[in-house]
Amino acid sequence: MDRVYYCIDCKRVIANDKVCDYCKGEDLKQLTIKAPVNVIGTKIKGKVLKIKAGKVNILTRNEANEKVIKEYELEQLKKLL
Repeated sequence: MDRVYYCIDCKRVIANDKVCDYCKGEDLKQLTIKAPVNVIGTKIKGKVLKIKAGKVNILTRNEANEKVIKEYELEQLKKLL
């Protein structure tokens, strides 16, 4: 399992642990399994299920309240509070 981090200032998910690619902030925390995330540009929210090679599997619910697993790139995700 790869380590993935998120910036505390802008909440964007990134791969490196030195500095944020978006806001250049240095306050980073590790993204854990079951952490709530949002897919940027959509209303899709879910929980981190699995992290692998620059991609994250997210457990979401659809309109029929069924659990669905989808895979997203790191650049598409934002950490929820």
